[in-house]
Amino acid sequence: MTNNSASPPEIIVSETLEAFDGRIKGWVGQPDFRGTWDIIWTSLATIFICTFTLLCLNVPAKQETFLILFRRRVLWMGLAIVAPEIVLTYAAGQWSRAKHSMRDFHAAGYQQWTMRMAFFADMGGFVLETADGLSFPLNAKQLHWLVINHHVPYPQTDVDEVWDKSKQDRFARLITSFQVGYTILHAIGRVAQRLAITTLELNTLGIVFCSLMTAAAWLHKPADVRMPIRIVTTTTIDDIIGSRPWRTTPLDFVDENGPGWALNVQPFMKMPVIPPERPIQRIPNDRFPMNPYGVQEYLLCLATLLFTAIHVAGWNFSFPTTTEKILWRVSSLILFGVTAVFWVLETAASWIRLGRWKWLYLWVTDRSAIPEFERAQERELQEEEKRDLSTLPLAWEFWTIGVVAFLYGVARIYMIVEAFLELRDMEATAYVNVNWSAYLPHI
Repeated sequence: MTNNSASPPEIIVSETLEAFDGRIKGWVGQPDFRGTWDIIWTSLATIFICTFTLLCLNVPAKQETFLILFRRRVLWMGLAIVAPEIVLTYAAGQWSRAKHSMRDFHAAGYQQWTMRMAFFADMGGFVLETADGLSFPLNAKQLHWLVINHHVPYPQTDVDEVWDKSKQDRFARLITSFQVGYTILHAIGRVAQRLAITTLELNTLGIVFCSLMTAAAWLHKPADVRMPIRIVTTTTIDDIIGSRPWRTTPLDFVDENGPGWALNVQPFMKMPVIPPERPIQRIPNDRFPMNPYGVQEYLLCLATLLFTAIHVAGWNFSFPTTTEKILWRVSSLILFGVTAVFWVLETAASWIRLGRWKWLYLWVTDRSAIPEFERAQERELQEEEKRDLSTLPLAWEFWTIGVVAFLYGVARIYMIVEAFLELRDMEATAYVNVNWSAYLPHI
């Protein structure tokens, strides 16, 4: 039963039972078939486990209710299903930010500052309370500035106290690891035995792959922290910042909590900013704090391309109709092509921003000028980090990304819908289980 002409499983089972006279003697093994519900349940359960247990959201505001937190988690779980590489990109940016924070604190003599504490700070884990009654969350860069300028002491906490606030369930992580491992091995087994894989399972594999990469980026980030650590100072905010203007928190001049959808794109689209409180009482989850550079940027690029390539692997799947096969092929090419074009443009822009094109030119023409150029470039990058986020996004940037996002969204939604439409008419071998005994030592 390994070809398209094989009989449906239910017919084979019926014919097999008719061969008996009503009684069967001896040992009878499990049937080698699975049903439609088995395919749906296993795929949806795997997707739910991955998106629920591996998601690490920022510390919420003190007044937020359970309903708000639940709705926010469902929203991000939906994003992790429809566009998991976007969540992966956020996680990679946060990882870069934490890495730079650890470097800055170590340079200031605070060797006890770790990646875990950097993640905790950037997720709103430290809240500053001033003498004049102002209270707002600090990100890692703002906390670093306050400490080195002696406005607040270095937080008297350690990595164990920070991790104790994490609600990560090791048992849930164990179940997730088992389910993810089974999903990957099951797909390999089906390919090895030339059994059909459904598009629903292919979608699940893509989400599993991105979830694993996201979990790796968030390895040191605490999960489901509800209460932050409060840093109380006897100094007023005016004594700290003077008359400087600010948009999100009084420490915007050090580092704004952006760019992001809520604080940048919504105002650009003339939509109400959420939340409206100022200073903000939580660091938004949609904040993209830093573009990954170097090896990490290339690994992120590779991971997103591999995610889209998984869907291209369904090129020759047996679809119910020729139209559906063509639409799947077009959609998978759009996913891969849009992602590839994005990274080509992003890399080119990054090289311009980092001065890599000019560095290559100097390497060829005048290598002695490279040290001075690198120092000037470092100063320019530091100034860029203090850019006014009210100017983001630019009009051309918004509309360009808007077109890309629209094409991506249409293609991705079709692939999710097709994953369920295909269940009405599938290749018979899709219902055959993997014969694991073929890979296990036995007599």
